[in-house]
Amino acid sequence: MSHIVEIAPVLAEVTGPDHLVHGIWNSRDQTERVATERGHGYERPADGPVTAAALGELLARADALILAPTVAAATGMWQPADGEVAGRLLGHRLLDALSAERPELPIVLVSHFLVGHGVTHRNAKPNTWALHALEAHLRAGRNPYTIVRPTWLSTINDPDYRTRLTGDRNADGLVSTDSVARTVLTAIEHPESAAGRTVAVYDLSMPGATDGEDLAARFAALEPDHEARVREAVAG
Repeated sequence: MSHIVEIAPVLAEVTGPDHLVHGIWNSRDQTERVATERGHGYERPADGPVTAAALGELLARADALILAPTVAAATGMWQPADGEVAGRLLGHRLLDALSAERPELPIVLVSHFLVGHGVTHRNAKPNTWALHALEAHLRAGRNPYTIVRPTWLSTINDPDYRTRLTGDRNADGLVSTDSVARTVLTAIEHPESAAGRTVAVYDLSMPGATDGEDLAARFAALEPDHEARVREAVAG
């Protein structure tokens, strides 16, 4: 079992003083619940400002990191003024140190499906640009990673739906917060299948289906990212 640390930096606050503000991402309660049910330890900082020292202590205990940037703090929601800069600064402040000091630490980045559609998409917002920059930063580092891009979110977990993963950049659809939680935790539990992949996650209506939901196999069926293949070739 793993000790999982969740960090949900508020993107609008990344450009401020040299600390992070831990915020609220929309699948955090479901992810903590499922992780606990599966026997994992789960820890996050208190909502609000987190100093570099406190963050370092938290990460020192981590076997895996869920990085879920957000626009929602306990006191409200704000978009970053310059999304690309926010994404790059978050990469430098957090990912650079992990790449140098904890290169073995697996990171699951919870991104957004609109990143795949491109920052010029009509629905793109500054946080889309931030996530685009942060994804690129993570792929360029040394940590094993998985990038999960949820589609439009629903709090309803319908048992007639099955979770599906795709590498299609133009993916769209609806996904429950429970499905996101199971996908993120599968990536942590099965790095041999999920590492080095960027996947959009959505739910598919399949009333009466009996095929089960082997998310590890669905991860393994997808091609690793180009950057991950280059890493493997260089390491080999």
